[in-house]
Amino acid sequence: MRSALAILLLLSCAVLATATPRSETNKGNIAAQQGELDQALLHYKKALEQKGDTSVILYDLGNVMTQSGQFENAEKSYLGSLHPKTTLPQQSETFYNLGNALFGGKKYDQAIGAYVEALKRNPTDDEAKYNLEVAKRMLQQQQKQQQQQQNQDQKQEQKQDQKQRQDKQQEKKQQQEQQQNQQPQARPDKQMSREEAEKMRFYRMSRTR
Repeated sequence: MRSALAILLLLSCAVLATATPRSETNKGNIAAQQGELDQALLHYKKALEQKGDTSVILYDLGNVMTQSGQFENAEKSYLGSLHPKTTLPQQSETFYNLGNALFGGKKYDQAIGAYVEALKRNPTDDEAKYNLEVAKRMLQQQQKQQQQQQNQDQKQEQKQDQKQRQDKQQEKKQQQEQQQNQQPQARPDKQMSREEAEKMRFYRMSRTR
């Protein structure tokens, strides 16, 4: 009897010690709260491998990835956590956090869309409203900077084109001067003296009758 109880006790301990998706998710949450983001990621990934509730795990995974600056991976996790059975409050929170991840990646136009989706599901979310306005201002600033950079690039290209044209003109001018210098010089006509001219005229006159 005692041996049977001992075996049952060992089996119970083994079951408790066996990691489950929920236990891994809980460990991930605890690690995330303690700032141990790498450990949290490992626990969430183990929970996914054990076929846990992907909606919950991917949502938590997205939160940790956002905190660790892995914004693109966080986007994928948040989008993957959305299911047809996800409630409106859960959807609102997911789109809000998705907006924060997009904002962190400086994708302000997409962040605006995410905050709008969050507000559609929860119009009273003041934080989403505030972040939406900030994202709009950041988008305007980003577009302004991009326009300034584009104008600067165009000016730089124009300067380079102008310099190339000037270099070509200078090269052409040098080639023309070089060709002129290489041409043979015509011998200048020999100036005859007045006496020679009279003599030649005399010869001509004497040969004609």
